[in-house]
Amino acid sequence: MQQSIVNYRKRSGITQQDIADIFFTDKSNICNIEKGRRNVTVSMLEAGFANAPDSHLLNDLAYELTQGYTSPSPSNRVYDDHRLAFSMRVVREMKDLKSVMAEHNLDKHPEFLTQEDKEEIHHIVAEVQDVIFEATGFLMKLVKDYDFITPQTVRKNRDVRLKMERRI
Repeated sequence: MQQSIVNYRKRSGITQQDIADIFFTDKSNICNIEKGRRNVTVSMLEAGFANAPDSHLLNDLAYELTQGYTSPSPSNRVYDDHRLAFSMRVVREMKDLKSVMAEHNLDKHPEFLTQEDKEEIHHIVAEVQDVIFEATGFLMKLVKDYDFITPQTVRKNRDVRLKMERRI
């Protein structure tokens, strides 16, 4: 729960004493929770859910308490950091790219492109970049969440696949 409390304090500009009052505890306990030396107790959670004036704090507490099985609240980060949300965004971006590719033609040689053709290619490039951005975020989230996936194993698996494709 430490991250929820730290984020709330940063977002609202309140003191550790103010948080302690919300959770019916003392300032030193909040300090220790923020530093990871203590955990939030059940009675503190109950008091927090009863007294917290901020819905983001409640959502963040629930998210941390369930270890990511609830939806995290939007905060100063504009995207949802859950792997299912990443998966949905990657699929959505790939569908967008597929529709753009179906609408635009790439058969002209670059020296014969009109201004309209160039704008279409810029649109395709923008959609490809969106897919790459979301897919990279998804990959990094999987690496973070699942300790058996590392950047080295991802690279190694890709290299093996490429070698197999070249043999075929």
